[in-house]
Amino acid sequence: MIASILSGDQRRRKKLIIICLSITLFFSNPWIINLILIQFQANPMPMKSNEQYEIGVVLGGMVSFDEVNATPHFNQSSDRFIQTALLYKTGHIKKIIASGGNAIFAKQHFAEAEFIAKSLIDLGIPKEDIYIETQSKNTKENAEYTHKLIDSMGGLKGKLVLITSAFHIPRATEIFEKEGLKIRPYPCAFGMFPSSTKLEAAAFIPTSDSFDGWARFFKEIIGRIINTVTKR
Repeated sequence: MIASILSGDQRRRKKLIIICLSITLFFSNPWIINLILIQFQANPMPMKSNEQYEIGVVLGGMVSFDEVNATPHFNQSSDRFIQTALLYKTGHIKKIIASGGNAIFAKQHFAEAEFIAKSLIDLGIPKEDIYIETQSKNTKENAEYTHKLIDSMGGLKGKLVLITSAFHIPRATEIFEKEGLKIRPYPCAFGMFPSSTKLEAAAFIPTSDSFDGWARFFKEIIGRIINTVTKR
């Protein structure tokens, strides 16, 4: 692309520059991506005071691994962890399952669920109330291996609380229900709010976060397409 711009004639070069700038401005515009993402994001579903469940399942995707220093750390989706701890501490869930191995493209062997469990224990949650599933590499495997773990725990009669990001939870709920589990969705880690789609001066200022938003959007769309194609 750069070579074409530099080597072309004046008119063609100007046209290509305008196209490149237009594409950059479009994908770096926060208002556009926020307007799209909020259509896919679930609304808040706060717990009522009398809601109690045996098990809460928190999905991985909230921990990143620093390969240079060989250390894990929470990322921008860490609200999943916070809400899980709060649900336990406030008595809405009695046991926690942390579901997540290392991502399918990860170079380093790292079981995210182990780090989540250790962090929950550090907060004072009893070890005996925490279970881990470390084999899954995607949402479909989250559901499959979590189901097997629940069966090994004696099964579950009622619903389980599924805790994941608001943008991810519609697809995750569908996958877990397809696996035969009854779900009480609990969306968290909201990426945007209605105020994010207000058309004001700041909406026209390009941001690097907009590119991250597009990456999340395409990742989720691909996941939904795969889920639709592989429906049983």
